[in-house]
Amino acid sequence: MTITNRDLFYRDPTEAKIPNDGVAKVIVPETKQQWDVLRWELRTFVCDGEYERGLEKILGTFLVNLAQPQQPAVWVSGFYGSGKSHLVRVLEYLWRDVDLPGGDRPRDLVTLPSDVDDHLTELSSAGKRLGGCGRRRDVGGRKTQ
Repeated sequence: MTITNRDLFYRDPTEAKIPNDGVAKVIVPETKQQWDVLRWELRTFVCDGEYERGLEKILGTFLVNLAQPQQPAVWVSGFYGSGKSHLVRVLEYLWRDVDLPGGDRPRDLVTLPSDVDDHLTELSSAGKRLGGCGRRRDVGGRKTQ
């Protein structure tokens, strides 16, 4: 039996269009097309390897330092095309967990390792406990409570 590359993937890569042309842009979506690209980026985000370690380190460091008057800075570095913008874009929406137009929530669109998911749950709990502004609805670039 011959196995082809496409047989190894969860989704056949020859049947899927990449709506962002492989370039993640850290922008606030304004058009339906931009929101659709964000949804696609979240649904197809694979959180393992360096992405998992990066998210775990960023979230873990933030949570450990919640009681401190100042948070350590985060610096995302890597070679051109290594996924820096993709990581930052996904992290922003997972962190804020805003309602997207149509009612989707970022954390419901992505499959995350338990350690990252646990940190995000703790982040939400800490935000509520410490009087954060709570979840905001983000509709077409406008913020509402």
